[in-house]
Amino acid sequence: MAEFGDKIRYNVIGLMSGTSLDGVDAAILDTDGEVVFGFGATHFRSYTQDERQILSEATQAALAWRFKGVAPNIFARAERIIHTAHIEAVQAILQKADVRVDLIGFHGQTVLHQPPQDGKNGATLQLGNGQVLADALGIDVVYDFRTHDVAQGGQGAPLAPLYHNALLQNEDMLRPVAVLNIGGVSNITLVDNDGIVYASDCGPGNGPLDSWIEQKGLGDYDKDGVLSLAGTPDVGRVQKWLRADFFAKPVPKSADRWDFNVLDDMQGLSPEDGAATLVAYAAESIRHTLAQYGKTIATVIVCGGGRKNPAMLAALAEQSIGDILTTENVNWRGDDLEAEAFAYLAVRSVRAMPLSTPETTGVRKPVTGGQFAKAP
Repeated sequence: MAEFGDKIRYNVIGLMSGTSLDGVDAAILDTDGEVVFGFGATHFRSYTQDERQILSEATQAALAWRFKGVAPNIFARAERIIHTAHIEAVQAILQKADVRVDLIGFHGQTVLHQPPQDGKNGATLQLGNGQVLADALGIDVVYDFRTHDVAQGGQGAPLAPLYHNALLQNEDMLRPVAVLNIGGVSNITLVDNDGIVYASDCGPGNGPLDSWIEQKGLGDYDKDGVLSLAGTPDVGRVQKWLRADFFAKPVPKSADRWDFNVLDDMQGLSPEDGAATLVAYAAESIRHTLAQYGKTIATVIVCGGGRKNPAMLAALAEQSIGDILTTENVNWRGDDLEAEAFAYLAVRSVRAMPLSTPETTGVRKPVTGGQFAKAP
């Protein structure tokens, strides 16, 4: 940690494991929680097939449990996998790093997310104990980023928008500008002309499409959009799915990756047409949510795994939501953006700075968050 005037800069590792369960992204950031000064090494530690299976079973157990009664026993098995994978990811990135690391931001593995409803606070669960990492690695860890926001009436997601805004400060773009993350769920960051940062989940991202591909025995995801590009979307089904309660909710709003599990309503579709229909569902959901802001957006920067699917990019271009760019077009590290975000948020946490605002999660007032695990 180095002090520069009245600002404190950290070399911090961010760790992210998304709902796709493909593995752990690790990235080093040089930041004071306001400005990003530099980018360091990155690493990806993939989950084995056996590890993915246990994490998937833990997620399904969480969906059945829904915070009622005793937590499923499989959570303990899943946490051991999560701890091991994240520790190995940090050890690997430290071998690549040319700086001394001061802090780790550890997101954990989301297995269940329930938004607020009917005036009652929501609930969210990310498996993973930061103290285990701190003890094993000898580096302080910030973790459990979402719980405090939820306890204060917020959605608990998305949390990356303040980092997106920090990156956008270096981009000479007309406002409003949006950053669209297409992961298991899609979410948007919108920076207005006056600098206010808005955010919301939009609806499905890659999650339903990945599940469809797996169900058909064709892999884990639609690589290069080959199936989606070969199919024809069923517009009637998409319009039916868009009548779900989620899409009538005001922004900001959030969702669980499994809230958009429509596969039981896809009988009779070929693998190609099913894939194309799910891409259309994601793109229409994004257009619908952006329309709720009533703003003419100049540019949409697409990040997350969805940016690698040409069918998804083509479907977005058809929505007339602004010029569509990807992170590569603006020289951002597209595969590491989420990990970088939790590095950035870890520094904001130790400096007691807000991680979320009423405009990004609907929380009552700007709040900080995260638990701090001190290294031995």
